[in-house]
Amino acid sequence: MYSFQFGNQTIPYTLSTSHRRKTLSISVDQHGVAVISPSHVDREKVEMILHNKAVWIIKQLSDFEEMNKTFTERSFLSGEKLPYLGRHYRLKVMKKDSDEAIFRFYQGRFVAELPKGISEEEHRDLLLPLYVDWIKQRGNQYAQDRIKRFTLKLQKEPNTIIIKDQGQRWGSCTPSGNILLNWRIFLAPTSMIDYVLAHELVHLKHMNHSKEYWETLRMLLPDYEQRKEWLRLNGGTLNV
Repeated sequence: MYSFQFGNQTIPYTLSTSHRRKTLSISVDQHGVAVISPSHVDREKVEMILHNKAVWIIKQLSDFEEMNKTFTERSFLSGEKLPYLGRHYRLKVMKKDSDEAIFRFYQGRFVAELPKGISEEEHRDLLLPLYVDWIKQRGNQYAQDRIKRFTLKLQKEPNTIIIKDQGQRWGSCTPSGNILLNWRIFLAPTSMIDYVLAHELVHLKHMNHSKEYWETLRMLLPDYEQRKEWLRLNGGTLNV
């Protein structure tokens, strides 16, 4: 972890290098500032560029800090609401004479069954993995159906779609033609899922972010810039 000074503010950042990059990349999200630099650029030059971009960086950090204040970690107790496809559904937890934890969606709400001896403090540890598995399974089928509207226009389709924990990335496209999606994107409104699906699908045609890439994405989603901005500003709240 490195840092640079702007006025009386110290701004930390991570730095990685790539011999493939020709220009310096700066990204800001809920985790902080990340820089990817061409291998030949020294750190003094990197920090000069960061200093020139400092006002923008501070604004992005402030936006994400505000988002983090609005996020409350769920305890998976009865009455809490859990997100899926941009909506929130109430959770009902029942205790049963069983050794198995069960999680499902039934009649417009999430329903969980837990062994009687489980305390409320243990709910999250037991139910979060089941909830994530549910999101992955439902999300995969949803993505398979949803992507068809784009594959027909683009005349390209992925070998497979895989839902997993992508860390800081919403999606990625592998050289072998697979699309990987972060399970958290299925907590967002459907328009954001469309954006990530289209974004990765276009990489099957353009494995870069060239002018041709963005023109193709605009053909699929004329308003992709507004969707991209929504995800940048609200992505930190897509969690449980």
